[in-house]
Amino acid sequence: MARADLLTVPCFWGFIPYRHFGIDLGDGTVVHLASVRGDTSQMEVQRVSMDVFADGKQISVEQVSQPLEDDQVIERALGAVGNTHYHVALGNCEHFARLCKSGEHVSHQTDRLLRGVIRVGLAGLASASARTVGSSATAGVAMSRTAGVATLLGEVARHGAYALSRCAKVEHRHAERIGRGVGAVSAAVAGYITKGPAGCASAATMYLTVDAMSQNAMHQMQSNAKKTAE
Repeated sequence: MARADLLTVPCFWGFIPYRHFGIDLGDGTVVHLASVRGDTSQMEVQRVSMDVFADGKQISVEQVSQPLEDDQVIERALGAVGNTHYHVALGNCEHFARLCKSGEHVSHQTDRLLRGVIRVGLAGLASASARTVGSSATAGVAMSRTAGVATLLGEVARHGAYALSRCAKVEHRHAERIGRGVGAVSAAVAGYITKGPAGCASAATMYLTVDAMSQNAMHQMQSNAKKTAE
């Protein structure tokens, strides 16, 4: 670890894993966005010791492809100490730390969670819609239902592949590509096992369509949030 590094520690919200972020000042202290005296309703940018930041957990260094100059990172972090802004989706600890490190107001964790929810919702809707047809179901409807279920299985595989890649220290964007590929292949295989070549093609098509729709939905949400903030 070194001055101006982007640091992370593994944490849990209930049973949901996530990573907490901060900026290493190089003198044994870290600037991070955290709760005030354990009250999660009150958040503040704080300068704390490395031990307090770690809280008994293992600290890792998050690699950033285009970081700002070290002095600029430190200046941004120290200049924010005392600020009390927080929003789980739009301004969490990762948003703050990445803004200091790279100038990008982004949280990969939040974005992945929202995209995952959208993809699962779209796939579940496709599967549920097919089931509601009931006795009048046609071969096309049955294929749609199969594709919907296969897409859900692909989504599970996608998240698993991403998590394993990150544990292996793979950079976020590359881990996303790995997860997307594993998810698409898993959905196609599930479709093939269920309905043969036609099921394979249908599942792969639905998976990629749902993925594209979720990306568009996320871009729209982020654009609206940016306009609101302005």
